[in-house]
Amino acid sequence: MLARGVRIAALGVLALIVVGVGAVMAGGVVTDKIRTGAFITVGADETVPHDLYVFADVIFMAPDGWKGDVVIDGTVEGDLIAGAGRVTINGTVNGDLLAGAPGQVEINGEVTGDVRVGAGEITVAGTIGEDLLAGAGQIDVAGGGSVGEDLIFLAGDVRVAGDVAGSVYGSATTYSSPGSVGGRENVTLDTGAQPSRPAVSEPVRIAGDALRQLLTVVLFGAVGLWLVPGALRASESALRRRPAASVGMGIGILVGYIIQFIAVILLMILVGVALGSITLDGLAGIAVWAGIVDLMVSTLALVVAASFVVDAVVGLALAQLVARGWAQSRWQELFLLVVGALIVVAATSLPEIGGIVKLCVIVLGLGAMTVATAEAWQRRHPPAAPSWGAQVAAPTPPTSPTPPAPG
Repeated sequence: MLARGVRIAALGVLALIVVGVGAVMAGGVVTDKIRTGAFITVGADETVPHDLYVFADVIFMAPDGWKGDVVIDGTVEGDLIAGAGRVTINGTVNGDLLAGAPGQVEINGEVTGDVRVGAGEITVAGTIGEDLLAGAGQIDVAGGGSVGEDLIFLAGDVRVAGDVAGSVYGSATTYSSPGSVGGRENVTLDTGAQPSRPAVSEPVRIAGDALRQLLTVVLFGAVGLWLVPGALRASESALRRRPAASVGMGIGILVGYIIQFIAVILLMILVGVALGSITLDGLAGIAVWAGIVDLMVSTLALVVAASFVVDAVVGLALAQLVARGWAQSRWQELFLLVVGALIVVAATSLPEIGGIVKLCVIVLGLGAMTVATAEAWQRRHPPAAPSWGAQVAAPTPPTSPTPPAPG
């Protein structure tokens, strides 16, 4: 069940990226290739002679569901990338469709290329020329709908009442195919059933999770004391000496990561559009992949640091604060690390308040590491003395005249 959830979350990145970029860019922008706004439409008598990027303002308004519509009644001669609350294709897309929508995506017209969609619900009542790759809560290939090649999905409920010329691959909670499938049907049904195992009480489960977290934190801390002892000691020392600066730096790191994430996604889209418009598709692809690698590396570094490293830093700082210089050897320092990590893990595992404590630990730990890094940089690169040219000799104080010698 967990593995399937991870896979669905990975596919859901499609919807998050598309809708996230739309949220950043929203504000009434209308260009030759980019359109944003509350409601975006390509009229039945309109033909867009190139790729089109459309992002509608996404708002959830119960009980009507998601607002922010993209409706294509006309023709798009290139690819269509759409992010909105709901996306409806009544006309023709003579290329690929990439869509993300927390609400519905409906294909009532024709898409001649591939369709890659992440949405709450997907309905295909029209024609898809090539593959349909979908992640959704519900997928319905209606009686009049058709998929020209393969249907690949991760979904909840899937119904194929229309035609799929190729094969069907995927994982779903329920699956039915009263329509026509030209190839294989390889669908894994996940009903949520779990292998039987002894019931575990909530306190035992929490204790087990805390023990695993403690072992991992101690492992990271021990490796740090072995390979980079100076960095770990400098970080815990910075936290004890400059707690206020550590808090400020930690908040800045978290806010900066969010800003960097949004900026990189926006830059990927804008650079890709700019290079694609002058037919430099190869460079556009390189720019997009560079942005993806940057996001992956920065996210992985932040997750590892926030999950384990900060616990070691804060735990060692707490223990050193109490020990007051007792540790004179690496083994004694390791003992303090274990004691401090035990305190931190126990506090972050408490019901109700554990999450708040963990957030504080993340802010303190990230901030302390940043302060220590800044101090190390300042030590290695001291500010140069101001250059004033040749030094001017200090003036000699006036002396009193020498009295004449007695005659």
